[in-house]
Amino acid sequence: MSMVQRAFTVRYSGRVRVLKTEVGVSLPVTHDQAAVESPSVRPCIAVWDTGATGTVITKQVADEIGLKPIGVTKVYHAQGEGLTNEYLVNVALPNGLIIHPVRVTEGALAGCDVLIGMEIIALGDFAVTNANGQGGTTLSFCIPSVEEIDFVPRSQEDMIQKTGNRAARRTLHKKRR
Repeated sequence: MSMVQRAFTVRYSGRVRVLKTEVGVSLPVTHDQAAVESPSVRPCIAVWDTGATGTVITKQVADEIGLKPIGVTKVYHAQGEGLTNEYLVNVALPNGLIIHPVRVTEGALAGCDVLIGMEIIALGDFAVTNANGQGGTTLSFCIPSVEEIDFVPRSQEDMIQKTGNRAARRTLHKKRR
């Protein structure tokens, strides 16, 4: 049995404004069902969007994997609101981890097949960095959550190092030991 990684990291060359990765979408099956018959997974380009509450797939993806709507739901998007088909799918992340079942809506997407929303992002730790303003953007994601990421203590320490008085720097050095 192969071990599925719980985390992945994507490094982009240069700063990016859109976080894209490869994912897979398939009919919704449980782990037990998948062990008997592996579902066909459609490779997709996904955009990770912290401003989206839910995950969206295109009609083309839904048609290609043979999805049948489980209902119709009201959605809110950049053009306003509307009614759209709702489906259940499995989503395979870049590290092979399968999220199932995921309730997704159908929508028109530009430049991608899937929009990953907060119902998936909130399952773990999601970080985007642009270290020192040089190089590129890094996206890292881990399920389940393993730690809180808080940049404030490091920032405060950096300020003490750069502008603090001697006593503040000594206190900081003692605290680090």
